[in-house]
Amino acid sequence: MSRSGNDHGPDAGRIGTLEYVRRHDPDGAEKLQRLLERKDVLTAGNSYGERMTERQFSLAFDPLLTRAVERSQILESLGTGPASISDLARTLGMTARTVFDHLKELSRRDLVEISGYTDRCALYRRK
Repeated sequence: MSRSGNDHGPDAGRIGTLEYVRRHDPDGAEKLQRLLERKDVLTAGNSYGERMTERQFSLAFDPLLTRAVERSQILESLGTGPASISDLARTLGMTARTVFDHLKELSRRDLVEISGYTDRCALYRRK
């Protein structure tokens, strides 16, 4: 695996976090890894003299990484068995809306599916 930057600073933490994401969502981690590897190019500037600062990169990259971690936590939790949105939200300390949005994305990417229903609540499972 190639690394952007050195083993210190924000990139070291990002790389460690990406390894967690990679265990549960390899495709999602790969996309983030490619973006992180382009950081040097983005901060060096283009032919027009435009360049991204470390802060600007963090403002763009870190929320994407946070969302990937949340999706990985959902996948990890579903690895132990089916769960409803409210169960996942309570277990993971997320809002039901956040869990729902992540489940929509994970379903679109064919990583989770509805395995059944309890009362009127869908139970999701990892594929």
